[in-house]
Amino acid sequence: LYEMATGKRPFDGKSQISVASAILEKDPEPISAIQPLTPRVFERIVTTCLAKNPDDRFQTAHDVGLQLKWAAESSVPSAPLGKKDGKLPWLIAGVLAVLLVAGAAWWGNSQPTRQAMYYSAPLPFAAREVAVSPNGHTVAIVGYQESERKNILWLYEPGSQNATPMPNTEGVSFPFWSADGKSIAFFADGKLKKLEIAGGPVQTLCDASNGRGGTWNKDGVIVFTPSGQLGFGLYRIAAAGGTPTQLTFPDRTLGEDSHRWPVFLPDGNHFVYLAMNLSGKKDLSEIYVGALDSNEKRLVTTARANAAYAPGYLLFYRDKTLFAQHFDLGKFALTGEPAPIVTDVEYSPRIAKAIFAVSGTGFLVAQKSGDAALSQLLWFDRQGKEAGTAVKPGLYGNIALSPDGKSMAVDVTDIASQNTDVWSYASAGDKRLTFDPSIDTMGLWSPDGKRMIFSSNRGLKFDLFSKNADGAQEEQPFVEDVSDKYPNDWSRDGKYVLYERATDIWYITLPEQKSLQFLKAPSALKTARFSPDGKWVAYASNESGKWEIYVTSFPDAHGKWQISSGGGEQPKWRADGKELFYMSSEAKLMAVPVTSGANFDAGTPVALFQTNPREMVATSEQLTYDVSKDGQRFVVNTQVKQTDAIPLSVVQDWPSKVGK
Repeated sequence: LYEMATGKRPFDGKSQISVASAILEKDPEPISAIQPLTPRVFERIVTTCLAKNPDDRFQTAHDVGLQLKWAAESSVPSAPLGKKDGKLPWLIAGVLAVLLVAGAAWWGNSQPTRQAMYYSAPLPFAAREVAVSPNGHTVAIVGYQESERKNILWLYEPGSQNATPMPNTEGVSFPFWSADGKSIAFFADGKLKKLEIAGGPVQTLCDASNGRGGTWNKDGVIVFTPSGQLGFGLYRIAAAGGTPTQLTFPDRTLGEDSHRWPVFLPDGNHFVYLAMNLSGKKDLSEIYVGALDSNEKRLVTTARANAAYAPGYLLFYRDKTLFAQHFDLGKFALTGEPAPIVTDVEYSPRIAKAIFAVSGTGFLVAQKSGDAALSQLLWFDRQGKEAGTAVKPGLYGNIALSPDGKSMAVDVTDIASQNTDVWSYASAGDKRLTFDPSIDTMGLWSPDGKRMIFSSNRGLKFDLFSKNADGAQEEQPFVEDVSDKYPNDWSRDGKYVLYERATDIWYITLPEQKSLQFLKAPSALKTARFSPDGKWVAYASNESGKWEIYVTSFPDAHGKWQISSGGGEQPKWRADGKELFYMSSEAKLMAVPVTSGANFDAGTPVALFQTNPREMVATSEQLTYDVSKDGQRFVVNTQVKQTDAIPLSVVQDWPSKVGK
């Protein structure tokens, strides 16, 4: 109608993207500015049809027809702009009649060709995760908030200029919607939580130490993965909360390291999920169909990451590209050929996750890839003043200074192969210490600095291995059992090694190499550290609903002192035992004066400075900083700042890209 009245398009551009941007962000030039004799009533009808907010537009084409009919039949039309007598010239009346007839014919007969439309969402941050509501009207986004120095949950309505932060969602990961679109579930603080969009408190459903995705059907059943550790399958729980029960069991002999990223199919009983191969035993992971009411397991296809379902299609990630392919719900089988929908999609190989989401209405969002994971190892003094750079930017994790402070063990991920190994960095030169194609991580120095323990998934799980710190010796098994294990600390006298086993803390005696349980998790425990005299252990626990720092005695675990208040992780002792450091929930480096002799006592935590650590995504990524023996210098795995936010790609009517 606008184009027929003015001879111009309301929104124009040199490409589909620029046209889409104009539709979202600009208002068309008023009709009366182009055709001054246009009746006000007609301009009001067209302006209403072009309103940005759907609620401000006519709700049906029938309503528009009634308005046009009323405008045509009105015996006393509104005064046209530029006319003082309030009468419509016969010539303009004839033109209006032609417009009405042409408009009716267009509405009745036009069948525009379906074509996918791509544009970018104007967000001030890169999306770490996305989830689209069932009706496609709202996108839940995990994004970084500068004021909180943490990821929080944002709600974004496509076409709007801003996203709305959701309160009490700090530390959120992997959100997913309820089937009715009224609630969102997510992982945070080692728990599975939910909130209602209309308002109300965040509710905790159950423990989930390191969740890896979930899905929520119309009957109020949630299927989720509670941990990123190897061997974890899918669990089910009622949306009201309760005790989870296990649904699937990874077959480790077939290279299935973990079941994760479930998505319900329309019947609310079957779901697709990824059987992840993390250890490199297969070229690709596999997507299966499972069911709530049986042990059914059907192979669908191979893929690198998570899959999603939209009516008639399965979407999956391969070779940096998001593909869509027709999916037969009767046979749970793909048909036809896959079609590329979006290229350069952000992908995290350590967790087998591509950042995209889709609704059942032809709406899709995907985060374009960038260098969000790059970091630098930077030195700081106690005031937070930068005091030097350890290495050039790269993909780093898990810093551990050697006992003499002259070297540091660091996880290094090769950008090309995405393989992770332990390296040693020193002024004398850099040295790669592990060479297996599996993930080698969390190097831990012996008290004399001559040996190193690390975790590797070269078997069917993460086990502990040891070797000479100079790299001269082949790796030797150190602790092997049925659970994933990660090294935490080595006592100064060399007699004990603390390590995580599943969600508990264990220790091994040397030289006997006898494993004993030290702390049984009330929910989840991690990063345990010996005091310099070996009488105390500081550790992180999420028993209160968020991660906090506690201290207990060793080896009897008598008594418990809470050190942090308001969140804390990664405890580290000063070499003389008079100070304890940790990272707050806002990524501030904290210091606490302590007495750790025959009796333990702690003072008030004090913030030293604000850090900007690289986000940790894998279960084995736990250590973002370390401290010098005198407590005066800190090396922090610092996020490399990006000049611009990486755009979030939005695709409307993507099914038109898939062949018949």
